[in-house]
Amino acid sequence: MPQVERRTVAPGTWRFGEAELLEGEGRLRVGGQIRPLDHSSLQVLRLLLQHSGEVVTKDELLEAGWPGRVVAENSLAKAIGRLRAALGNAAGIRAVHGYGYRLACPAHFEPSAAPSPATSAPPRPPEVGDTLPGEAAWTLVRHLGEGGTGVTFLARSSSLGERVVKLAHDEAGLRSLRREIELARYIESAMPGQQHVAPVLGWNLEEPPCYLGLPYFPGGNLHEWIRARGVPGALDRATRLELCVALCDAVAAIHDLGIIHRDLKPENLYPVVQGGHCRIVLADLGAGGTVLSPQLAGIAPALDMTLVAGTGQSPAAGSLLYIAPEVIAGEAATQRSDVYALGVLVFQLMAGDLRGALGPGWESRIDDPLLREDIARAAAIDPRQRSLDARSLATALRDLEPRRAARRNAREQALQSRKQAWRRRRELRRRRIGLGVTLALAAALLATGGMYLHTEHRRQQAETAIAQRDAMLAFVTRDILGQADPYDSRSTGAAAGGTRAAVDRAAARVDSRLQADPLAAAAVHGMLGSIYFAQDAHDRAIAHLEKARAYALAGGIADPDGLVRIETTLCDVHRIGGRLDAAESACASAVTHARRAGEAARHLATLKLGQLRGEQGRYRESLELLTPLQESGALDGNPRLEGELYWALGLAERARGDHPAARAHFERLMEVARAMGEETSWLGWAYNSLGSVLVETGEYDRADAMLLRSREVFARTQGEDQNETRMPEAWRAEIRLMRGQWDEAAAILRGIRQAWDGRLPPGHAQQQRISASLAWADAMAGRTAEAAAALATVPRRGDPVPAGAARPSAWRTLRWARVALALGELDRAGELLELFDEDLATDLPAPHPLRSEAQCLHAERALLGEAAGARERVVACQAGMARYYAPTDPRLQHLQATRGAAAGASTR
Repeated sequence: MPQVERRTVAPGTWRFGEAELLEGEGRLRVGGQIRPLDHSSLQVLRLLLQHSGEVVTKDELLEAGWPGRVVAENSLAKAIGRLRAALGNAAGIRAVHGYGYRLACPAHFEPSAAPSPATSAPPRPPEVGDTLPGEAAWTLVRHLGEGGTGVTFLARSSSLGERVVKLAHDEAGLRSLRREIELARYIESAMPGQQHVAPVLGWNLEEPPCYLGLPYFPGGNLHEWIRARGVPGALDRATRLELCVALCDAVAAIHDLGIIHRDLKPENLYPVVQGGHCRIVLADLGAGGTVLSPQLAGIAPALDMTLVAGTGQSPAAGSLLYIAPEVIAGEAATQRSDVYALGVLVFQLMAGDLRGALGPGWESRIDDPLLREDIARAAAIDPRQRSLDARSLATALRDLEPRRAARRNAREQALQSRKQAWRRRRELRRRRIGLGVTLALAAALLATGGMYLHTEHRRQQAETAIAQRDAMLAFVTRDILGQADPYDSRSTGAAAGGTRAAVDRAAARVDSRLQADPLAAAAVHGMLGSIYFAQDAHDRAIAHLEKARAYALAGGIADPDGLVRIETTLCDVHRIGGRLDAAESACASAVTHARRAGEAARHLATLKLGQLRGEQGRYRESLELLTPLQESGALDGNPRLEGELYWALGLAERARGDHPAARAHFERLMEVARAMGEETSWLGWAYNSLGSVLVETGEYDRADAMLLRSREVFARTQGEDQNETRMPEAWRAEIRLMRGQWDEAAAILRGIRQAWDGRLPPGHAQQQRISASLAWADAMAGRTAEAAAALATVPRRGDPVPAGAARPSAWRTLRWARVALALGELDRAGELLELFDEDLATDLPAPHPLRSEAQCLHAERALLGEAAGARERVVACQAGMARYYAPTDPRLQHLQATRGAAAGASTR
C-alpha cells in the first residue's frame, strides 16, 4: 500500500471553506457549530486537508482511517458520506472515478501557538515505584524493555503476585494493546487452556496509563534460560533436542489456528520446565500485526524496537537472522516463513550457538546427517522447497532415533541386496542364462521405481498438507481476524465488532471459500465448531462439526487423525448438551476411524468414549476404558487431555462411592491444572471437583470455601454468563440443603435455573438435578404447591422418557423420593424407591452411599406410614451411613428427628 507523507508538526487548526478541523481536540466545526464525527472519518478528512486540491487514492485514505486493518472499500465510501453530511455546503469532497477523492477547496493550517490546558502537561512516563490504577494495584518493580510504542515493566501485586506489564506510549501503542488482547481472545476461544502462547491476563484501557498484563517467566527467555545454565553447548544433546521439539510443537499449535508468528527468535521464546519436561511458550505475537499486512513494511515487529518482556536489549539486531529470504525481498509472510525461522533456531540450538548464522558451511557444525537434512528442508532459500511444516518438523526431530535405525536397516538391506545381486550376476554369468539376467534387471528397476513413487507420494502429501494450512491461514486472516475491530473491546453479542462477531460473519463464508478443498474446509469447520463449543453455542458448534465430518469423509479420509479429532469434539458437544444417543454415535464412529489413525488419535477416542460411559452411568465400563490410559501414561505430555483423564476417573469413582479414590484423582487434576496456569478454566474445574467430594463426605466448611474459589476462577476465565460459572453454585446449594437452610438453597438454585434458561434444555441432566433439589427445598420450606407441581412432571416407572430428557438417574430418583416424603405422598415415594431398588441400584457397587441413603428413605417412609419393619430399616440406614458419614451428618439427624416425631405421634 502506498505510504502517504505525514506532517510532523504539532497539532493545529485547519481552516477550509466555512469549516475548521481542530486537530488537538479532534473536533470538526462548521459555521461555528461542532459537528460530531467518528475517529476514522476525522483521519480521512485530515489526510484530504494535508493534500487539498490533490487526488488522494482510496488505498491511502483506507490506511489513514483504518491503519493496519483489512476493511472493505465500502467503509471508505461510508466515511466520505458522513463527511459530506457534516460539511454540507461548507466544503466539497469530490470523487475522482478510478482514482480516489480530493478536497475541492484551499486549506490553511495554523500550528497551535501554545498547547491547550488539557494537553499542556503530558502525563509523566511511568517509572519504577509507580502504582498503576486498577483493582490489583500493580507496583512497577523493574524496567524490562522499551520500544517505539510502549514499555514493559516487571510488576508486583499483593493479591496476584508478579506479572509483566506492557504500557502504551501513545495511540499507536494503545492500538497495539487492543490488537494483542483481541488476538489473545481469539486464541483462547479457539484453543481453550492452551499452553503454547503467553496469555493476556488482564488489562486497563479505560484511563492512562493503558496497559495489559502478561505472565512473568522467572527463568527468562531462551537466551537468558540457557545463559543461566552456561552456554548452549553446555546443555546435553537430549535437552537441546527437547527444546527444538517443544518449539516446533508450539509453532504448530498457532499454525493450526491460521496464525503466523513472524518474529520467532530466542528473545520471544520462554522455556518452562514442568514434571521433568520442557515446553516453549511463545510471546510477542505482534498483537494482530502477526497475521496482517503481508508486505515488508508490515514486518515492523521484527525490525523495530519491539517490546520484549524480560530483556532491556533491542531485538532488532538479531531478528534478521530469522527472517525468511522471500519476506526480506518484499513477499507476503506465510507459515513457511515461520518454518524458515524454526530451521535457523534448530540449527543454533543443536550447534550450541544462539548467534550462529545459517551461512555457507553451516553443515559442518551439525554432525548428524538426518538433522542436516531436516534443517536444510526447513530453512531452504526457496519457500517452495520447504517441504516440512512445523508439526512435521517436530515429528521428524522426535523420531530421529527410529529414523536413524530405519536408515541403518535400509543401508544394511541395500548392502545385502547388492551382495546377493553380485552373487546372482556371477551365477548368471557362469551359466550364461540371458533371460535370468533380464528378469533380475527388470525386478531391480521395478523396486527402484516403487521406491521413487513412494517417496514422491510422501512429498506430494506434505505439499498438500502445507497447501491446506495456507488455505486455512488465508481464511482465518481475511475472514476472521481481518474483520475484527481492534477498537471494540466487546467479545460477545451480535452487534459486537470483536472476534465473536467476526467469527459469526466468517462462518457463513466457509463453504463458498473452501469448497474446492474438502480437507481444508473440514479443518476450518472443525475449528469454528470448537470456538462455538467454548462459547456454549452448542447448536452452532454441532452444525459446523457435522459439516467438518462430511468434508473429511468426502476427502476420502485422507486425514484420519483430523477426522477423529472432529468426531470426538462432536461427541463432547452432544455429551455435555445431554444428547447421549447422538454422543454415542459420534464416539463410536471416532473409535472406528481411530483404528486407521495414529496412536494419539486412538488414545483420544478411548478417553472420550470413557467419559461418555461415565455420563451414561456405566461407571465400571468407564473405568475399564480409562484406567489403562492412566497406568500406561498414554496422555502424559498433553496437560489438557491428562486433566480430562483424571477428571473423568474422579467422577466415575465418586459416582461409585469410592471417595478416597475420587479425591486422589481430583488432587492430581489440581496439579495438572496449576501447571496449566492460574488463568485457565481447568483450575476452576479442579476446585469444583475437590469441593464436590468434600460435600459428599460432609466437610461443608472446607467445601464451601473451595467452591467459592472455583466460581471466582470460572467468572474470571469464562465470564459470569457462562454455564460453568454456575456449576459450583449447585454444590453450594447442596451444602445449604444438607444443613436445612431451605430458603438460602432455593435462592441459589433459582439463580442457577434462571442463568441456564435458554442455554440448557429443560430435560438436560443438570437442569433435572436443579429441579429436584429446588423442589425439595420448596417442600421443606412450606412451598408445597411449587414442590407438588414439580413432582408431577417426573415420569412414573415405565413411562417413556420424553425426547431430549435425561434418563432417570439413581441420585435424582432418591432426591425426588425425598420431595414425595416431604409432601406426605408416601405411595409416590414408594414408587420411586422401588424404581431405585429394582432398576437403578443394579449398576451401583455394594456397599454404596446411595444404597445406604435409600435405606434411610425407606425407614423414613415406614416411620411416617407407621408400617412394619421401620426399626429394621432404621438400623440398616445407620449402619450403612456410618461407612461414609459422621454421626452428626444432617441426613442421619433428619432421620432421628423423623423417628422421634413418629414415636411421639404413636404415644398420643
